[in-house]
Order: sequence, then structure tokens, then C-alpha cells
Amino acid sequence: MPEGPELYKAATFLNHIASQHIFKKVRLLQKPSDKHPKIPWSKPRFSLAGEARGKEIRITFSEVPLKDEVDSKKDTKFVPETLNILLTFGMAGRFAFTKTDEIQKHSLLMFDTTDNHTFSFVDTRHFGRWIMTDEWSSPNKRGPSIITEYDLFRKHVLSSLDKPVFDKPICEVMLEQRYFSCIGNYLRAEILYRLDIDPYKSARKILENLPEKSSEENPDILKMCHKVCWEVVNLKGSGKPYDPDGIYGDHGVFEEWLQCYMVEGMGNSVDKKGRTMWHSNKFGKGKHQRHSTKLADKSEKGNVKRKRQSKKKNAPKLVEDVTVKSEMVDNTGEEMKPKRSKRSKKVKSEPVEDVTEGARVKTELDLSEMRDVKIKLEPDESFDGRVIKRRSTRLKKIVNENKENSGGDENKPVVRRNRRGEITSPYFR
Repeated sequence: MPEGPELYKAATFLNHIASQHIFKKVRLLQKPSDKHPKIPWSKPRFSLAGEARGKEIRITFSEVPLKDEVDSKKDTKFVPETLNILLTFGMAGRFAFTKTDEIQKHSLLMFDTTDNHTFSFVDTRHFGRWIMTDEWSSPNKRGPSIITEYDLFRKHVLSSLDKPVFDKPICEVMLEQRYFSCIGNYLRAEILYRLDIDPYKSARKILENLPEKSSEENPDILKMCHKVCWEVVNLKGSGKPYDPDGIYGDHGVFEEWLQCYMVEGMGNSVDKKGRTMWHSNKFGKGKHQRHSTKLADKSEKGNVKRKRQSKKKNAPKLVEDVTVKSEMVDNTGEEMKPKRSKRSKKVKSEPVEDVTEGARVKTELDLSEMRDVKIKLEPDESFDGRVIKRRSTRLKKIVNENKENSGGDENKPVVRRNRRGEITSPYFR
């Protein structure tokens, strides 16, 4: 993820390109959205300027007048129209400068130049965003920049030690952008490793006794944050796409600079936020280790086991209908018979007798098949032994209606009528 030094170098790269080109058009890759809104700018000629603060970049659009307009307004001072947008890189954002017909994939925001080149904001994961504003993010979200506002950064951290957040381990507090606005995962590992600080020690205990100023010879943790960030800024040819002197894909210089982060022989563990913390092998004992021995010390392998994923509350439970042999023995010493699984028992009801005039119904019902029941009518004087597939309640209703319509005369045929009064199949008693 691009961190404070990467954003600072990206702004430097933008200013380097903008000093040599004039821009003519702003384009979006996709339809405007909340994360990627349309930029209300339509000037035919304009310039760009970038400024970084923490993990944010502010890009300023400035109108560039045509030569005819300048000549016609020699007596009056020209005031260019401006617009500011605040841009964040997300997880994989970067800048790229290519020819217009060679634009890279996932270029979300593009600035075309007058000489058929394009300066693009490329974000493969689409986590970056921009908004139209003249202000930086509020102090509740991002604090002063460690790179360009070191004095304000130091004063802000030391004056906020009474906050509950400083009860947490120092490795977690260093990811709080309200106080450490430039720091990310690899920077915290390098800073704590160089000072030999336990990453899981309380942040307040480490910061509460620091003076207002720190010396260059013996830097404390706040001064080391400033120093390490500038070391990354001054790396040449690190292979980052926003580095004008670098070759994309070649991270050799950056990898040689690393002393702890993803270095073979270093230990690693996972903090409460789920981020991998790289540290010396003497720290993080007994904590969950994420990476294998290819990057961590072989002696650390197997000391800690990965936590099992918590089961979902609503996950269905699988019940096997299997009869298990029991090895239990009763008080007499005899082996007890195995109990049959409750799920495998087939519950049956006792025979049901439904007695009506002229008919006697006997059936045995299975509780699992209550919807459609076969009712067998025993041969009787008034019945011919037919088997009718009807529900018992329906049969009762028919018998009662036949009894009423026949007027008690057994030889009189009974006619079944529907709701409209139409005659249907007759039933005889």
C-alpha cells in the first residue's frame, strides 16, 4: 500500500511532468460515482500542481490563457481560474505518464496534454478516491505530516497521550492516521526494529517520557519516524512507478534498504487488527505467526498454531443417522445394549377408528406422511369396497351431507352438487 513517502514522491513526479507539459482535457474511465465524481473543469488549456500531506495529495488546476488573450489584456492583470481536488491512493494507486494511445489499464483519471501524452491515475483495485475541496482532511481523520510538518507532528502526539488509544500496543497506534499520518505496515516494522522496541508494548509507556525535542545522534521513536520516511524519499531507482528515475518492476534498491520487513530470518505475528507485524525473533513469542520459514526464521516454525476460524452462528449442523456401538457397562458388569439414535426412530401412531353410520374406517398413520392418506373402506351393506384417496375430514363431510340429503331413506340416491348448484357424480347409500 502506498504510504507517506510514496505519496510525497508521487506529488514530486506530478510536478516534474506538469513543469514540461500543458494539459487540455480531463477524462474519466467509467461513469461518475460517489468515489469517482465528475470533475467540473472544461478549460481548453490548464496546468497541474501537486502537494502531499500524509497519505493524501491535493491537485490544483490552474487556467492557462491563450496568447491572444494575454495580448488583449496587457493593461489588466490576468487572474486564472483554479480548482482543487483531494486524492487518496487506496491500496494500489499510482501515477503513470504515457502516450495517449498507450494508456494503461485501470486508468481511472486521465489528463491529456497538448502533445498527445496522458498523465493518469492508475488504480487496479479501485480503492482510491477523490473529492472537490480546498481543505485537507479534518484532524480527527489525519494528523500533521511526519515528512513536511515534523514539529507539528511531534507536538500533536505528545499532547494527546491522555487519549485511550495510547493504551494499545505501539504497533497498533502507529497505524492510527490521526497521529501517525504517514506510517504504514513496512514503516512501523523498520522503525521499531531499528530502536529495538517491543511492538506489543503499551504506546503510552514508550511515549510518555519523551522530551519536546530529540537529537539527531540518538533519535527517539518520533524522530526515527521522520528519519526513516526521508530515507525512503531519497531512494533512487527503487522501481516505483511514481519515481522518475526508477525502472518499473525492479525493486532491488528498495529491497536492499529493508532491514526487517519481509526479510529472511525475521519473526512475524498478527496484531489485533489482522495486520502482519514483522519484528525481531525475541519479540512476539506465543503470538499467531502468519508467514512460513521462507521469510521467517526456521526455528520459529511450529511454535504457534493458527487460530481456527470461528464457526458461523447460523451454520447448519450435520447429523449423521448412524447407530454407534456402546462400550458402557452397567453396575452388574454386563455390557449395556447400544441405544438407537433418536433421529432414526420411526414414530407410528396406534390404529385409529373413525366410526360413521354405514362405514367403519381403520388405518395406521405414519406421522411423516400426514398430508395424503389412503383410506380403505371395509366392505359393508351400503359400500362396494372401493378405495378412495381422500382426506378423512373430506370423507366425513361427504357422509354427513349424504345423510342430510337422503332424509334417512337408505334406498334413495343422493346427488352431490357443487357451489353453483350443478349436479356432480352421485353417491349411493
